[in-house]
Parts: sequence; C-alpha cells; structure tokens
Amino acid sequence: MKIVYILKQDVEGTLKELMDGHRENNEVSVIDLRECKEYDRIIDLVMTGDRVICW
Repeated sequence: MKIVYILKQDVEGTLKELMDGHRENNEVSVIDLRECKEYDRIIDLVMTGDRVICW
C-alpha cells in the first residue's frame, strides 16, 4: 500500500509511532510542507497514494 504523509509540523509521539509502523509493510512518502514546494510532485503523490494522512 502507498501511504503519503503531508506534514505541517514536527514528527513526535503518536505520529512517529504510526509512521514507523506503516514503514514496516508499506511504501511511505513524507512531504513536509514547510520545506517542499514541488507542488506537481505533491499532487502526483496524493493522486497515486492509497492513503493520505495530513498532520
């Protein structure tokens, strides 16, 4: 499964545990909106991902 995380803040606590668990059996992409301004790439990942999680 392809999981895309779109982040607006630092990864800590529960989110870190969730991401680590997902990485064990899935293809995980992480986009930090504070740093990544490649909007075409972001749209491609969102459209091809099976799940998108915004945090």
